[in-house]
Amino acid sequence: MITEYPEDREPDITTFPQRNRIVSGLSDGVLVIEAKYRSGTSITANFAKSQGKPVFCIPNSIDSKFGIGTNNLLKQGAILVTSSEEIIEYFKDILPENNICEVKIKEEYKEIYEILKEGPQTIHSLITKSGKNISELNGRLTMMELEEIIIKLPGEEYKIIE
Repeated sequence: MITEYPEDREPDITTFPQRNRIVSGLSDGVLVIEAKYRSGTSITANFAKSQGKPVFCIPNSIDSKFGIGTNNLLKQGAILVTSSEEIIEYFKDILPENNICEVKIKEEYKEIYEILKEGPQTIHSLITKSGKNISELNGRLTMMELEEIIIKLPGEEYKIIE
């Protein structure tokens, strides 16, 4: 939880705008689906704009009170979108090429990790493919789980956490 207030402070109407500022600050962008003329959504969108974050809006009916804020944001320069693909495309264009998070794997886990890259594997499959004995393999799998590299699935299968 992130807050600017002491933990014993009860939320009230005066703290919501500060919370919205934090939310927009932690975001890469803001998508507005509906917003009244004066609303928390509009406040969040305005904070995002002032922080240099893109604001995406789905256009709304001119007869809807929940569309007034959304349509005003569009008039003020928000990016009109009608699908999630448009947002993905926007970020694809501004992120560096090959913006893939590279996982650093300890040397003793690499062989198991490479096998698990093929897909979920049973303990028996891992023993066969790695040639490791059950106690050594269990020790490494346990450590990989604790380090949140893999997860144990029902049926004694393991898979990489993505």
